[in-house]
Amino acid sequence: MTCIHIEPDYFDSLRDGQTMYTQLSKFMREYGYPILHLTPDTFEYINRTMALFSDRMDGYRHRRNAIYDRLCGFLLLQVADLLFENRGTLTPLCVLRSDDIFRHFKKLLTENYRRHHKIGFYADALHMSATYLSRTVKRTTGHTVRFHIAELLGADARRLLESTDMEVKQIADTLGFSDQSVFGKFFTKMTGFSPVKYRMRRQ
Repeated sequence: MTCIHIEPDYFDSLRDGQTMYTQLSKFMREYGYPILHLTPDTFEYINRTMALFSDRMDGYRHRRNAIYDRLCGFLLLQVADLLFENRGTLTPLCVLRSDDIFRHFKKLLTENYRRHHKIGFYADALHMSATYLSRTVKRTTGHTVRFHIAELLGADARRLLESTDMEVKQIADTLGFSDQSVFGKFFTKMTGFSPVKYRMRRQ
């Protein structure tokens, strides 16, 4: 058996995560646990994708994260397609308005979270009130817009502290914080550690 485990923080940063999650939620509501019986051709197709996640990826130093992002997105789209196909031909594909709004919000968020930390930007871009966007995201995911923004910023901050030698001020600027102090308070609230202490304990 081959397994690929995607951490929740990383999953939330993937553009195609919501597509797969939407299909998974619908499948489980109707059929329970998503145990699928694959045809030999489908198995071979999925298996080839899984094989791309190999130790040979270690040879890519500068573009490895970007490659993993695209591989994960491709795999998630394959899974979403499998879930849809296994729902049966009599079950129409129905995209709820709230799911569609969240999908567009998540796409905007992954493209703009470093520059825009306020719900107002996303609400304006989606041509709706901040209250409506907030209520829709909360109802769809169980989490607030602020939570989703903070999750992406936190994951990015941890990655930059762990895998680069950028100064804390540079990281704060990169992630769109007004100054290093504001970033430090945000990061400490997210992790329980100051950026400097977090980097030291990870070394």
